[in-house]
Amino acid sequence: MTMYSDMTGLALEQRTSPQQAWENAVQTLAAQGTGTASSRGKGCPKAAFVGLAEHGYIRGCTASSDRPLRENARHALCAYHLYLADPSLLNRKPIWWQAVAAERGISRKGQNGVLDVMASLIQHDAFLPAAETASL
Repeated sequence: MTMYSDMTGLALEQRTSPQQAWENAVQTLAAQGTGTASSRGKGCPKAAFVGLAEHGYIRGCTASSDRPLRENARHALCAYHLYLADPSLLNRKPIWWQAVAAERGISRKGQNGVLDVMASLIQHDAFLPAAETASL
């Protein structure tokens, strides 16, 4: 597990807004001395989690946004679809990210925590693919 997987798991336990749930998870890990302030504050995993939650893709979260799904959440959705086609990707993040990057035309080399969020959602059975209301 990674720090972002842990944050996702902690955020899933919260009964607050997705934004606040993520912030509470960050605070919990900070209190435990996990990661650096910079790594805990990374925007990509937070954007993936909050975006998916606000659009109703996470169990226990009601869709509350009419804005288009943001980039990192769209990357996470793409990752989910690739996972469905090949579940072994869950344990092969570098290859999984290469597939996402190729599919989405992404030039950045690293997944920046986005796959950690998606992997945690899958492992917690918290991702709701039936919420498919946004385009990739």
